[in-house]
Amino acid sequence: MSYFRRIEASAVSAAAMTTDSLKGIAAAGGQGIGLIRRLVVINLGLVALQALSAGFVLSGYERAVTVHADVALALQLGTLIQAVIAVVLWRRGRVPAWVAGLSIGLFMMVFLQLGLGYKKSFWLHVPIGVGIFGWLTYQVNRLNTLWRTTGALAGASRDS
Repeated sequence: MSYFRRIEASAVSAAAMTTDSLKGIAAAGGQGIGLIRRLVVINLGLVALQALSAGFVLSGYERAVTVHADVALALQLGTLIQAVIAVVLWRRGRVPAWVAGLSIGLFMMVFLQLGLGYKKSFWLHVPIGVGIFGWLTYQVNRLNTLWRTTGALAGASRDS
């Protein structure tokens, strides 16, 4: 078998595996994806609140420091809940593995972010905060695409 035929065969088998896993997720009704998506949106809102409270801190409002610290703890708890639920849903076949991986990675980054904030290492705390916002936005977009894809597959399997 030539080199190019082996690549083509592996690409076809990878596409079949992806489609099979999406069919399993679609058969579950996309409920797991919806739950994770809601958690990600909540965490995205908490990160947006963090940016707002950080702006107040930089403007000299002393009470904003307390708000910023409290929201940081809420965000840490939110990402922990998201990571645990994502792993459970992945093990049950309700969401793809990348959802669990991104959720665990997000929890670790928020944990690092919290420590840097308490250490007052703002030179790294601020850029990581911006990155977390981008990370969550990316995750919402991927989950929306996955939701639409599995919804289309679930509709197609009901029609046949």
